[in-house]
Amino acid sequence: MTTSCFSFEPLNNSTYKVVQDDSLKELPFIYVKVYPTLLLLIDTGCGENHARDASVQEKSIRRFIETKLLEAGKLKYVDPDANQEKNKHWLVFITHTHYDHIGGLSEFADDSSVFISGNDKNYILKDLGCNSLCCAFNIPTPKFKVYHWLQQKEHLIFNGVDLKIQALLTPGHTPDEIALYDVEEHVLFAGDSIYEQLPIYIIETSNMVDYIASIELMLEYVQDQNKQLEPTGKRVTTASGHITDKADTEKLLVETKEAFWQTLKGEAVLTKQDIMRGKQLVFYFNQSKNVGFMCIDSKLEEAKKHFNFEWQMPAPILLE
Repeated sequence: MTTSCFSFEPLNNSTYKVVQDDSLKELPFIYVKVYPTLLLLIDTGCGENHARDASVQEKSIRRFIETKLLEAGKLKYVDPDANQEKNKHWLVFITHTHYDHIGGLSEFADDSSVFISGNDKNYILKDLGCNSLCCAFNIPTPKFKVYHWLQQKEHLIFNGVDLKIQALLTPGHTPDEIALYDVEEHVLFAGDSIYEQLPIYIIETSNMVDYIASIELMLEYVQDQNKQLEPTGKRVTTASGHITDKADTEKLLVETKEAFWQTLKGEAVLTKQDIMRGKQLVFYFNQSKNVGFMCIDSKLEEAKKHFNFEWQMPAPILLE
């Protein structure tokens, strides 16, 4: 029996959730949506060199998914023009280019179409090795060609096929963060902008001013979608890059917005202090400890100053 570092389960009628059990302890959530002639992948995990259990036989994200889809009869289609069976074409969407989301991208780079945020092309083109944190974790930075730079609220069509997906540019956690809304399944794939229980990382390339603007953008968008869904009794759910895959999106966004302002005003709960890459970290959560932020202290100070909040943060931990 073949063992792997991945799990595979249905998220809804058209989409599967894949989770990588990785040595970096990220446990990234990866999603694949199946179309008649296409496969849409959202993120690629940490890469095949980072299985937590190095003895597993299957470490390739692409080979694992294709094997599962072949077993389910969803990998191939019959091309009526050529009258022959072909593999479906991969469309790879990257919610942001951190190492745990692009680590497996090299497996798709040669024959797939890669979609990335068009918000800040220089962030990706000039120093992806550092910006992705691949350098920090000694991970090879994948090489790939961008097929399409996504634009705000772009409705996505590929070779005449309506993907029923709309892109939202949501910078903040990173400049290239995106969310994807599945119009048919009513799911917002939110990357690392929102999730539960774990803190949202505000690190070197993060921007808290941009972040709260993106939360407001997503909240307004989701509220509008929920209004349209009211007659059906359905609501938009969240599928994030980690830990969260079925939360009520509007409620989570409201909670995240409240936690953000509590943090900026000094009203959130300080749960931890730490040091990362020589920088001071503070961890602030809401009272329920369901939503919180891990911030480099200088990033938090920068946002406090921007929004005119004055309060004293805890004394820094002494560097050894």
